[in-house]
Amino acid sequence: MSTPLNRRLHAKLRTRHMELLDVLGETSNIHQAAPRLNLSQPAVSKLLQEIEDLYGARLFERQPRGLRATPVGETVIRWARLCLRNIDDSLAEAQMVAAGATGRVRVGILTVAIPTLLDEALKAVRTQASGLVITVTEGGNDQMLPALARNELDLVLGRLTSDLADSSFAAERLYDESVSLVVRNDHPLAGKRRLRLTDLNGADWILQPELLPMRRELEALLADAGIAKPQPRLETTSVLLISLTLQQTDLVAVMPTSVARLYESQGLLRVLKLELPIALPPIGLVMQAGTVRSPAVQRFIDIVRQTAARLD
Repeated sequence: MSTPLNRRLHAKLRTRHMELLDVLGETSNIHQAAPRLNLSQPAVSKLLQEIEDLYGARLFERQPRGLRATPVGETVIRWARLCLRNIDDSLAEAQMVAAGATGRVRVGILTVAIPTLLDEALKAVRTQASGLVITVTEGGNDQMLPALARNELDLVLGRLTSDLADSSFAAERLYDESVSLVVRNDHPLAGKRRLRLTDLNGADWILQPELLPMRRELEALLADAGIAKPQPRLETTSVLLISLTLQQTDLVAVMPTSVARLYESQGLLRVLKLELPIALPPIGLVMQAGTVRSPAVQRFIDIVRQTAARLD
C-alpha cells in the first residue's frame, strides 16, 4: 500500500464503513443493508463509494439483483469484521478491568490438556495472577485453529499436528502425552496383574473415528501383535460419552493417560495394567505468528510454560 493511500485510510476510515462492509458481506444487497444500518439507500451507496475510494479498488460488482464481492472486497470484508470484533472485545475487556480484573485471556483447549495442563495452570493463576480472567473454549484443532486465525482466541493448547504447517501459526512444544486402556471397574480384565496384548483378542472396543492418530497407532500395535483389527461398537471423540458407555458395558477404550487417571481417581473407571508404546503428537502452545501479546496473555503463557515444565 502506498504511503498517501495508507494515510488517507487511517484518517478517513470509520466504524460506520466497517459496519457497512459487514452487512453487505452478509446481504449482498444495498436495499437490505440500508434498514439494517438505519440509513437511506442513497446514504449506503455514498458510504460504499467512500470505502472504494479509500481502498482505491472496486470491492463489489454491481449486478441486476444486488452485489457480488470481488476478491479485494472479500479481503476487506474479512478485515472489517476482525476490526469490529476487536472493538467489541476491547469493550468487554475494559469493563472487566474496570471491575478489578488485570486482563482477559481467551484460551482454546483440547480435552486432553484440561486435567493435566490447564487445571494446574489455573491453580497457579489463582495464586500468582488472581486478577486474570481466563475464558476457556474446549474443542479440537479443527475448531480451535480457525478461531485463533480469526482472532477469537489468544492462544490454543492442543496437539501439534500437521494442521500447524500454516506459517500464520507459531507453535511451541510443551510435553508428550501417553495413552492408556480403560474399562469399567468390574471388567474381567480389570483385576489381571500380568495383562498382555493378546488378552485383548476378541475385545469389543470404543475407538476414535478412523484416520485419527490414536486409532491408527492402536491398530498398528495390535496388528504387530498378531491381533485382528479391532471392530468398534462405538466411534467417538467424546470423553464423557466414552466414560458413560464404559460404565455400562464390557467395552474397552483407549484414552490419554491423564484423562484416564482422572476418571480412575474418581472411582469411575479402571486403567488396565498394560503400557502402550503409542506415540501421539505432543501437547503444545499455538499462537498467531507475529502478534503483539498483551501483558495478560504473556503472563498466562509464562504460567503455562512453568506448569508444562513440571510435566515434561
